[in-house]
Amino acid sequence: MLQENKIKSLYEDGLVNFNSFFEKDLLQELVVAKENLFNEYPYGQDDKLNKKTKSDFVRPGSYMIWDVIEKKPVFAKILENKFIKEIATRVLGANYTVGSFYIRKTPKINEKLNPHIDYQGGLSFSILLDDINLNQGETFFYKESHKLPPPSFIDFKKIKKIPHSITGKVGDTFFWFPDCWHGRNINSNEKETTILMCHLGNACYPNSDATGRKVNYSIKEKDQNSLKRNKVLDYIFEFCGRSSNNFFTHLIYCLIYFKLDKISKDAIDQKTIFTRNKYGNKEVDNFSVKNYLSSTDFLKVISITFKTIIKKILGKKVISLIKKTQN
Repeated sequence: MLQENKIKSLYEDGLVNFNSFFEKDLLQELVVAKENLFNEYPYGQDDKLNKKTKSDFVRPGSYMIWDVIEKKPVFAKILENKFIKEIATRVLGANYTVGSFYIRKTPKINEKLNPHIDYQGGLSFSILLDDINLNQGETFFYKESHKLPPPSFIDFKKIKKIPHSITGKVGDTFFWFPDCWHGRNINSNEKETTILMCHLGNACYPNSDATGRKVNYSIKEKDQNSLKRNKVLDYIFEFCGRSSNNFFTHLIYCLIYFKLDKISKDAIDQKTIFTRNKYGNKEVDNFSVKNYLSSTDFLKVISITFKTIIKKILGKKVISLIKKTQN
């Protein structure tokens, strides 16, 4: 019953936390392995998995180590944890796949990573590998935001939402929806903090991480190909899911997924990319168009859309030349 309450909270809020459910010996092994990795790679890796030799950030404000399982196989035990497997199966189905699995270390930095969303559908989890308090580079979330427009189209002065920081002890684990607004807080402390992050999808989610490399931590290719496909649904959800920071495609996705029950059921049943199982309760799965639109700053929609169209018309080369002349 307790776990079902947690699942319900995940679907309602887009975020739920668990106190550490790892055995103490395993948790200690993970911490030691993490420390050894960053002793060897103090500034992490670049997107080509090369060792970085200086503190410039490849990604905003953090050092990343991507191939942690290959370097320290003990991390593979995380994916075998029964709680993680149960929750992932409940949300994504039995043949879920791992898209990314990496560690992020945040040194002292006075810049926030502003709230954003990654993609629609899917499931992620984060495990604290240090004790982390407020303003120590922790990830923050806006609860219930997975049913609202992307944050770039929101007037934050008008909405009554505050960020929720994921702080706690080593081993505490947070499950979250990647379409829930999230960012990274400043680290005002000299202590560097580390967190392990994993992004999951259903059977058709691409098993490659942000570096573009394929990861093979989950299902086999034949499991994906055995599913019967409706190519129109594949196209719609892939197009909208990948364009999650576009206001119009984001809204279209929400209307189809939450409001058109027959279509969304077919998409979920065939494990269409960027879909996850619904909770199964009308109140929890409800989507308010009125709330969505009333939260929208339409001046931002017009401005951002206009700028996007101009950029596409001019092309990257022309935009680059304009920026050079301005400098």
